[in-house]
Amino acid sequence: MAARLIKFMGSHPDLVTGHMYTAREYASVSGVPHNAMATRLHRALEVHDSHLRPLHTDTKFGSKSRGTITPKQMSSFSTHTEKFSGEWLKRRLT
Repeated sequence: MAARLIKFMGSHPDLVTGHMYTAREYASVSGVPHNAMATRLHRALEVHDSHLRPLHTDTKFGSKSRGTITPKQMSSFSTHTEKFSGEWLKRRLT
């Protein structure tokens, strides 16, 4: 089975606008794993600069690391008794 060629319609120093490339070629240029790039381009007819962005970054609002804990994810219990009770409430009954 031949690889699907997708037209590039963006601006990248290693790619020529209007030429056709495979998902594996797009992945090698952008530094994204080829499986992730193939998923991004599954139903795409054209590739733009937004398709070539790195993993786990948001170009509009800056990047967010995956390992940080936001205040909303922290425990909502304030006292030791509430935390102890919360541990028991999380357990299954059977």
